[in-house]
Amino acid sequence: MHVKSSDSERLLRQWWNEPGDFLWVVEFFRLRGFMTALRATTGAGGVLTGLSLVCLLFEPLRGPRAVSHGVVIGMVVASIAWAVFWWFFPWPTPRLSAALFAQVDIGIAIATALHADPLAALSTTPLFAMPGAFIVFFYGPRLNAVHMAFATVTIVAAATSLAASDRPDGVPLAIAKALIALTVTVGIFPSVQFGFWLVRNNSVESLTDPLTDLANRRGLSEYLTRRLDRLTSAAEPLCAFVIDLDGFKSINDEYGHKIGDEVITRTAEQIRAAVRSSAFVARTGGEEFVVVDLLEPHAAASIAEVIRSAIEALDAPKATASVGVAVGTIDEVAHFDAIYACADEAMYAAKRNGGNRIALGGPVHRAHTAGQRDESRFRSTDPLLSADGS
Repeated sequence: MHVKSSDSERLLRQWWNEPGDFLWVVEFFRLRGFMTALRATTGAGGVLTGLSLVCLLFEPLRGPRAVSHGVVIGMVVASIAWAVFWWFFPWPTPRLSAALFAQVDIGIAIATALHADPLAALSTTPLFAMPGAFIVFFYGPRLNAVHMAFATVTIVAAATSLAASDRPDGVPLAIAKALIALTVTVGIFPSVQFGFWLVRNNSVESLTDPLTDLANRRGLSEYLTRRLDRLTSAAEPLCAFVIDLDGFKSINDEYGHKIGDEVITRTAEQIRAAVRSSAFVARTGGEEFVVVDLLEPHAAASIAEVIRSAIEALDAPKATASVGVAVGTIDEVAHFDAIYACADEAMYAAKRNGGNRIALGGPVHRAHTAGQRDESRFRSTDPLLSADGS
């Protein structure tokens, strides 16, 4: 029981410190074709808010009529501008989006304060649920806490005004309406956000290798799907490296699996340090790694040699790797299979030539089919030979 409690506390602390993943959520919607609907829904919120504010002009408002009506008209214009922005402008950055929804919170508070009737003012506060729903899914719990605190202060102030009014039922009505508003705008969102975070976190973990923190095979597939537009529009061809440790079983047999895991971990670190920042690195098998990047063949060969030598330079237990490299074009994820198959075949060719070397596969075109093996297609580079082959 104590373990379960500790796990829950750990998860809650991890969730509280989560900054949110605005870009991940946006990318998630974009890949599934929902960005247009999301834009339309967000913009429609501005239109509906503008219409409700127009109706506010026909209600009794606080302060001089000219001032209160001027404020309402300014808010109507801001609401229409909000809709235009979400419909026609690029999707905002996380910081700009947060600022826009902070303005919504402020606008709801102003609209609440403008009502001369305290009951009508308190009835306005459930609108805080609208920006709250966006914040829950796109931001972390701390920003949500700021939103909830602002909403709570506004609701309590409106409820206090209603309770202090000359209505005979002011106090019970204020309590009832405030509880409803707090439940809708504050009460349900922390649990919703925590549940969404758990599901999202579990989804991300399913794409990651727990030993190295690299992507696993499923994570590699997700990356290719997610970044296909960048991979197909780039000027450089797609390059795949397949890296496999030589004789890894003997390391496990001699030193044990714990040391074997350390060899895998340090190999992952060396690969990450050797490749460019634009490269994507995955661990796709026990001792097999895959690197994907946009590179010309000559640059790919240079990086492959850097990877091989970095792995060989590690301290005891010594380990070496065979590296297969293939470069090709890609129009869809299925085309990557041909490039990967060629790199995989090149890696095995390097192993058959003694290991601890790189092998370069020939250019891969979309017509290439996986499973075809032709040793003449591979050019093996022996690290023990000098550049001139002597």
